[in-house]
Amino acid sequence: MKIKPFPLILILLLVAFTSSYAQSYKMIYDFQWKSNKKSPEHNSELCALITRENNQPSFFESYENFRLDSLKTKVINDYAKNNRQGPLRLPSDEKKSLFRPLIIKNPADKTITVEEKAYVKLFSVTYSCPIKWKIQSNDKETILGYKAQKAVCEFGGRNWTAWFTNEIPIMDGPYKFSGLPGLILKIQDSEKNYSFEIKSITKESNDIEHRNFGSSKAANLSPKQWEKFWDSYRKQPSMVLENLNTEKTTYVINGKDVNSREVKDAFNKKEWDAMKFFEDPIELTATCN
Repeated sequence: MKIKPFPLILILLLVAFTSSYAQSYKMIYDFQWKSNKKSPEHNSELCALITRENNQPSFFESYENFRLDSLKTKVINDYAKNNRQGPLRLPSDEKKSLFRPLIIKNPADKTITVEEKAYVKLFSVTYSCPIKWKIQSNDKETILGYKAQKAVCEFGGRNWTAWFTNEIPIMDGPYKFSGLPGLILKIQDSEKNYSFEIKSITKESNDIEHRNFGSSKAANLSPKQWEKFWDSYRKQPSMVLENLNTEKTTYVINGKDVNSREVKDAFNKKEWDAMKFFEDPIELTATCN
């Protein structure tokens, strides 16, 4: 099996793909993962990759979160477009997906921004995530009717095998993966603990611009600041409920003040239960910085 780095022709293809990145698509992936290495079964959740024309940033998040974000944006856009007055009735902001982050890839400066929400607090962390791909030119497969080629990389302390197609003019893929001369249709780590596989590709425009309407302004953290926060959050998730109430506003969960011990205990349990699904994290080591 011959492995080689990008030859000149593939570099030219990358340039051509970048200039032709003028289509809006919605890709749906089946995301499967094991909660920990001893898990006999995989968890499964649908995720959406949204690309936009004119080299704008793409979005990747769980399909359920995408559905809620796009619905919220539509309601707000319709309200403004029709010059409506009175109360603005928004859909429920409660997101029940296990995969919570929103991953924004910016092809212009090759950065990745990850949005995370902890109750009403929104955090934004921007990374540089260089991935060194090696294309295995002799290995090919057909996925969802598209001719796909094999590539491998090391990312986050795991070895990954990807299958990409140049029949779709998008240099993108699920999660934080991108940079191949085509769309990544399938990618799996060598231990088969994590995988993303394409289920549908639709040429359509989508908007989630107003996804954070009503939330507090995002706190922009450096990767190190986020790691420090996350280490504390894992130990005591209810820390985000502290100091929320003001003279004019009282936050409640299920009709009870967020400062009550009952609410804090229930919040901690809910978050700790969610964390158990990712005891074996997708990134074992830091590739992004």
